[in-house]
This record gives sequence, C-alpha cells and structure tokens, in this order.
Amino acid sequence: MYSIDYLYWNFIGNLLDRDFELVQAPASFGEAWLEARGSAPYDLVRVFRKDIDFRQDLVRDLESLYERAERLRAASGQRKLSILNVYLSQEAPVDEWEDVVGHPVADKRISIVPVFIDHASAEEGLRKLAVALNMEPDELTGQMQDAGYENVEEKRAEVLAAAKAREEERRREAAVFEKGKPMFTWIFAVLQVFMFLLLEMSGGSQNTETLVRFGAKENSLLLAGEWWRLVTPIVLHIGLVHLMFNTFALLSVGAAAERVFGSFRFLVIYISAGIFGSIGSFLFSPYPSAGASGAIFGCLGALLYLAFSNRKAFLKTIGTNIIVIIILNLGLGFTISNVDNAGHIGGLIGGLLTALAVGIPGKKRPLQRLAGWVLIFVIGGGALYFGTHSAPVQENAMLHQAAKWYEEGEYEKVKDALKEAGSKPDASSDTLRLLAYSEIRLGEYENAEKRFEAVVEKDPSDHASLYSLAWLYTQRGELAKAEQSIERALAEKPDEEMYKKLRDEIKKESAR
Repeated sequence: MYSIDYLYWNFIGNLLDRDFELVQAPASFGEAWLEARGSAPYDLVRVFRKDIDFRQDLVRDLESLYERAERLRAASGQRKLSILNVYLSQEAPVDEWEDVVGHPVADKRISIVPVFIDHASAEEGLRKLAVALNMEPDELTGQMQDAGYENVEEKRAEVLAAAKAREEERRREAAVFEKGKPMFTWIFAVLQVFMFLLLEMSGGSQNTETLVRFGAKENSLLLAGEWWRLVTPIVLHIGLVHLMFNTFALLSVGAAAERVFGSFRFLVIYISAGIFGSIGSFLFSPYPSAGASGAIFGCLGALLYLAFSNRKAFLKTIGTNIIVIIILNLGLGFTISNVDNAGHIGGLIGGLLTALAVGIPGKKRPLQRLAGWVLIFVIGGGALYFGTHSAPVQENAMLHQAAKWYEEGEYEKVKDALKEAGSKPDASSDTLRLLAYSEIRLGEYENAEKRFEAVVEKDPSDHASLYSLAWLYTQRGELAKAEQSIERALAEKPDEEMYKKLRDEIKKESAR
C-alpha cells in the first residue's frame, strides 16, 4: 500500500548516493528538488509524490512548474535551465493523460522532461527514468518494493539524515574559503599600482634601465650579490597591460588563496612563490624580468595543494577551474614570446611547497609541514647554488650585460668582460661573436679574425660570421680567402644584398 511512498524516498536516497545535492529538503511526503553534479544531463531533478486523478492536474502542474522554473532561471542568471520532472502516483489518471507527459515542455530557456510512474507501470517508468539519467536500466528497477508505513518512515529518516550529513559536509567545504579576508591581496594590488605609477614617472615601466634601477631581476646583478632582486620584481610590472592582467589575477586567485590559508600564511606563500619565480627566471632566462606572475602562480600552486590535502573539497569547489587556469596560462606561456614561463613554473612549485610547509588552518600535520620547509630550502637553495655556480648561467648573464655595453658603445668593457671566457677552448659562439665585433670596433682585426674563424669552425653555416671574415680578409688584402668566405656566406643566404655587394667589391679588387 505504501510502495509508491517508499519509492519516493528510495529514489531520493539513490540520487544523493550519486552525488546529487538536495536543494529543498522535504519535511514530509510531497516534493523534493535535487541539483545535479558533474556530467548529469539535467540541472535539476524534481521528484513529486502526489496521487493524480485527472489529466488536467498534470497540465496545471506543468504550467505552474514552468513559471517557477523561469523565475528560478532568471534569479540564478542562467541562460538555460533543464529539469527532469518525476511524477510518482499510486494510480494513473482516469482519463486520457499520456500525451501530457509524452514529450518535453521546452523553449530556448526552459526544458522540462516529465516522467510519470504509477504502481502498475512502475518497472517501465523506472526504466525510462534510468535512460533519462544515463543509468543502466537495472540500476533503478529494484527501487520498487512492497512496504508498510514503518518501512517508509525508516527510509524517510535514513534519507533525511543522509541529506543533513551532506549539508554539513557542504558547509565544511565552504568553510575552507572563510579562514581569512583578502587583506594582503589588496595591499599587494595597491602596492603594484603605486610602483607602476612611480616607474612611469621615473623613466617608464617599459624602460629596461628604469626597471633594473627599481629592482627588476637582472642576472648579472644577482650574481654580484644583489639577492634582494629575488623579491622586488613581485611589485614591478612592464606596461599597463601587464599590470592590469596581473592585478585582476591577484584579486581573484590571490583572494581565494588568502581566504583558504588566512592572511599570515598567504603572505608567506605569496613572497616565497615570488622568490621561487625569480629563481626560475634566473636559471632559465638571461633577460631582466619583473611582475607578480610567479607569486600569482604560487597562489594557484597553494590552491592546488588542496587536491592533496582535501581532494573531495578541492574537486567540489574550485578544482576544475584551478587546473584549467594553470594549463591555460602555462600553454599561453609556451606559445607567446616574451613570456617568462620559467618564472611561472618556479612560482607554481614554490606556492605548492610553501602551502605544504605552512599547512591549512586547523589541520595539525607537523611531519608534512617539516617536510615542506625542508623541500623549500633544499630545492630553492639548491637551485640558487646551481645557478651561481653554473657556467651557462654565468655566461648568459655576462653576455647580456656585455650586449648592453656594446649597444652603448662601451667596447673596452665588452672586451674586458668577455676576453677570459673567449680564450677558453669551449667558448660559446655567442661569446666569440660579440667579442669579435667589439675588437673590430677597437681596430683589433687580427684578434677578431681568430674569433670568427673559431665560430665558423664550430658552425660552418654561420653566414654572418662568414661575411665578417670575408670583410676582415679584405682589409688585410687576402682576397682569395675573402672571396671563398663570402661565397660560403652566400651559399647559406643567397638573397642577402649586403653579401652580394661585398662579393662584387672583392671581385673588382681582385681584377685590378
């Protein structure tokens, strides 16, 4: 006699087990609304337990449901709302009713798919319901069974207890984001705007000299002991677009991280991640850099730490969004030039490790936190030690500084900086070329010639060096060698007019 009532509660319990959320708790028999999660085909499932005697009762209910759905859609701001509407009735209406539930009620904004189940056709109705929810048919056909009033009350209490437990769990998950207010997030946002204005008034935020003067990461100066440059780039930005993008990212991602970890932990994470970002840039990029991107990626890394400490809360709250943001931004970094992805990855790692070290408020995990601090000092300190003792990093820093001197006409400084490195058997082609160009400017043609010959020996296809050699041979009157060298340069780049012009001059000189 109570089989349909039992089915009502049993079906609600089944949906709760499948990670649906009860958004309107039923205090008694009647009506329940459940919100779909994950890849469910409907936004909402409405379960309506009422003995329906006439066709018109169904029509009126669907009309009322449509109006309620439209108000709900408008209030939630959704473009479209889809509802699976399940009627549970002891008996079917006495008149013709099948056409009312035979097709969806739908327009561009609202879609309502009705499924009618009565005692006589319960198995068939449950199969339709299973198909509508992308379940196997036999997953629901066992829901219908004979039951007495006590069975119904027992099932009702069980389902409401499960719903209450889910609600408490949802509150705990939401509480993860209420540990702190985004105080330091706003402080850093205001600070970086202030520093941007100061840069603009002092020579321009896109002026390399101004950026370096105010604390941008510059490898040669780091190697000279200016370690504070690992921190100061966090508040400096290169151009208005860079500032706007990072400020928006800070106010969204940074605020979320500060709410999760609290203000003090956030401050530690943000600065530590910024330092790790600067270390990553120091190791893999010889160019000056600035920006909060490394620290912001650190906030993403800290939020990603939730996946390890509380995977369920992470996936139910911000997990998918965070992973998408990380993949998208790293992908853009690898495809767009002038983006310091090494700094981004360094910040991401630093934020993840620092989150492990400071921990989530309210969770005492001393061994994990100790491991986090050990990893920070081992990885961060090890990376710095490697960078300061790495020949490629030192050479790249020296080359970058020497290139600036060359542009400024300081050829003696270039020569003094690169002479020792250029005299080594394993000297790089970049070092040899820049040193040779400086020696040409200083009139030291013989030394420059040796440098370019060494470059061509390393890379016979280096047409620019072959051209320079041809010019040097010409200056010394070695026209045969000059002609041979310029022909090799033209073989590599036959359309270069400058090369053709020198070849013609050499041939003209040889014909005299």
